[in-house]
Amino acid sequence: MRYFIFKKLYDYIWKNADIGDKKIKSKEIKPEGIIKKEYSIFFPKNKTIKYKSNELKFNIYYDKNIKTRPVIIDIHGGGWKYGDKDLNDNFCYHLAKNGFNIVSLSYSLGYKAKLINQLQEIHFLINHLISNSENFFLDMSSLFLTGDSAGGELAFLYTAIIVNNFKYGEIYKIFNKNNINVKGIALNHATCYLKDLGDFPGHKFLTWICKNGIKRMLYGPFFKQRKIYTKTDPNDIFPTSNPFPPILILTSRGDKLYSFQSILLNDDCNLYAIPHKFINLDNEKAIHVFNVLYPNLDDSIYFNNEITNFFKTELNKKEEETNK
Repeated sequence: MRYFIFKKLYDYIWKNADIGDKKIKSKEIKPEGIIKKEYSIFFPKNKTIKYKSNELKFNIYYDKNIKTRPVIIDIHGGGWKYGDKDLNDNFCYHLAKNGFNIVSLSYSLGYKAKLINQLQEIHFLINHLISNSENFFLDMSSLFLTGDSAGGELAFLYTAIIVNNFKYGEIYKIFNKNNINVKGIALNHATCYLKDLGDFPGHKFLTWICKNGIKRMLYGPFFKQRKIYTKTDPNDIFPTSNPFPPILILTSRGDKLYSFQSILLNDDCNLYAIPHKFINLDNEKAIHVFNVLYPNLDDSIYFNNEITNFFKTELNKKEEETNK
């Protein structure tokens, strides 16, 4: 009964978000010289998940003079149950202006798809891009991930699995056979601490509905008994992690619900000596994922330039190491 109420409430929230997103996208203007191409591939069906389709759709955003460039894979947010490859169009257009080819995907959403399935689909796509990199004009040796909100959590956790494949590969059924090397990740208002989600201080009933509901959606029933439940949050992973790629953590004071997660991530990166950069924009009007929703704002341009500059810094480090 509690999970039924959660699903009704969660559906209502994201239905309203969809209405708002469509209004926002209709007002944005695509930067000149950027084009989008749409693709699809088919992944093996998971016997435990009843997919409507096993088609995995994705976009690649190029400069009009298409050539091979480093790659940013953008993983959209939406509470793990909303959104698709086109949700962050305007954000991806802006990133593509700065020397990268951008890939976005439509991963399967809750409630039928669990967290593990979403991560497996991301992995399947990345392996496909590696195998067909010349056809897509992608330099997959220079691979970066970014994600907003729930997408940030997926970007973080996928990177953690790849980095610690000998520990987590069997748990998540993700095996790094192609030696995928993520050079850096940008976590945009990310919600990486899943155990803390759904807790609303002062709202006991809402917390009672949501705290277990989100976890059941992501992990399935009896989630506390599942191995991945204890191998998800940064403070689970960092203490025994292999060297982690650099992380850019972005948040803002206007993100009233989730900025605490980015602050906590910054604290844990400091505690465990994870290379990172932390930006907390001092602007009450800068709401959750504002730079994805409104990429033409001055603060959004600043944030999005920070993402590409952060990745370019890592590329320069790679070139310097190669030339030594």
